[in-house]
Amino acid sequence: MQDRVFGFTAISERMCKLRIRGRFFNYSIINVHCPHEEKSDDEKEAFYATLEEVYDGCPRQDVKVIIGDMNARFGREEMYRPTIGPESLHSVTNDNGQRCIDFAASRGMVVRSTYFPRKDIHKATWTSPDQRNLTIDGRFFSDVTHVRTFRGANIDSDHYLVGVDMRSKLSTVFNQRRSRRAPPFNTACLQSGNVAHSYAQQLEANLPGEEELGAASLEDGWSRIRSAIGSA
Repeated sequence: MQDRVFGFTAISERMCKLRIRGRFFNYSIINVHCPHEEKSDDEKEAFYATLEEVYDGCPRQDVKVIIGDMNARFGREEMYRPTIGPESLHSVTNDNGQRCIDFAASRGMVVRSTYFPRKDIHKATWTSPDQRNLTIDGRFFSDVTHVRTFRGANIDSDHYLVGVDMRSKLSTVFNQRRSRRAPPFNTACLQSGNVAHSYAQQLEANLPGEEELGAASLEDGWSRIRSAIGSA
């Protein structure tokens, strides 16, 4: 996984961004901690202004995912269902929830964590009534196949562990390159005089002659020399 991470930005004490290389699309994952419901409108607006700037700064083709603590409560209002789905734990959306919905709708995102039918005990993500959520680019709505909480996991937090199943394809280009890479030469053994002499004799026997090299193309000549060095 470490090989697939190619960008991390610490934006503020409330926000950071991680980029992961994918096979078809890269992933921009924004982790957030929204101000609490009772905080001032100015503080909330400043947070969402920063979130908009960070989101809009992500490459257009990336799969954009927002995770973390939105301190939001989503209801089951019919008018919000295209964005939040029908499976919220709560009945009425609070101010933070409204702000999150407005942001998601303005960017074509969906709050995927409130789309799955589960027992209420597996919907709550915090011992407080507010919630942690997963919001994803609407183009990749179906990539998230399940979201639920695990109340029994001991993570030393007042939040419950949130598990997300994503149908994503991460890049394997680094592993493929590594598997095709030739093993390194053991040049240390050439410090021995006997080994160096034996290698020189074998190399001289393997190298093509001047006439053979003169008749070959530049690429073909180099290929033969490289083969002779490697097989000596």
